[in-house]
Amino acid sequence: MKKTRIRLSLFSLVLALVLFGLTIRLTGRDPLVVYWSILTGSFGSTKSFLNVLAYMLPLIMTGLGAAVAFQSGVFNIGGEGQVLVGGLASVIVGLTVPLPAPWGWLLALLAGFAAGALWALLPTLFAGRNLTSLSVATIMMNSIAALLTEYIVKSYFQRPGASNTETVVVNEGSILPRIFPSTQFNYGILVALFCVVVVTWMLYKTPFGFSLRAMGNNPRAMQQAGLPIYGRTIAAMCISGGLFALGGSIQCLAVYKRFVMGFSPGYGWDGITVATLAMNSPVGVLLSAFLFGMLRSASISMSLTSQVTTEMISVLQGFIVMLVASPDVWNVLGHLWQRLKSCVGRGRKQEGAAE
Repeated sequence: MKKTRIRLSLFSLVLALVLFGLTIRLTGRDPLVVYWSILTGSFGSTKSFLNVLAYMLPLIMTGLGAAVAFQSGVFNIGGEGQVLVGGLASVIVGLTVPLPAPWGWLLALLAGFAAGALWALLPTLFAGRNLTSLSVATIMMNSIAALLTEYIVKSYFQRPGASNTETVVVNEGSILPRIFPSTQFNYGILVALFCVVVVTWMLYKTPFGFSLRAMGNNPRAMQQAGLPIYGRTIAAMCISGGLFALGGSIQCLAVYKRFVMGFSPGYGWDGITVATLAMNSPVGVLLSAFLFGMLRSASISMSLTSQVTTEMISVLQGFIVMLVASPDVWNVLGHLWQRLKSCVGRGRKQEGAAE
């Protein structure tokens, strides 16, 4: 089953690239030039490669958040709001609690995780035991988070003289250091790798993680076995929301060193894409996040060298999600392939009989 899932992701990625190439060709451009732009924009220099690693950091966190939720059978579609709330909570702690590093940024990250967990808990409590409405409740929390964070910043933490909605820079001890000052690559990579290890251990090595995965596979059977489904749902949502929020915390503390309204170009939504391609595997999230970090990093290079808009990256991501999330596509293709082989085989037999 595991090998089948890996093959499905790889085939989906290849077919998505083919469909993306055909789309580029229909616009009158050379798809090979576009693909070359992606590669050179990602690996053309050491700085480009480090920027790819920097772009993948928030995607690892949001991908892990989505993977935990989906493995538990919970549809947490409020990741974007949790990213915003987590980022602001970390910045507020970084502004109000002057601690030296690393305690400053560790406390700020913990505050971001707690804020994201709380923001995911609220719609779970509102939905109650009718979990079918949870996806609607979580997605509505995204707009509330955007408006609430904007109001809090403008009312209490707005930087004087700023034209944008943003706070002042956090205390020095709360800034997540960059590994290479000339790039955005930072110590968030340690946080991300730590979270990958912890989530993998939790899901696959603990009874609690087993109960989450069992609930995701067959909730009715687990309920009949006496598993507290609603309690496990609350736990899964809190963990998922906290991981989503850490993606925003890392960006705010390491890249911007403040909260800037609109700092997230859609990390919460991209995390769902990352987890979908990774088949909700925590380790697979690393590879999937690297791919999407590479695409995001190369989007500027694409627009400069091949005259292709950066929105075309969203088209490629859409193809990937559509194919990975639709296994029936591969069932149909496999059926057609078998029929083609049988037709070819019958044709050869007829030719041999005629001779």
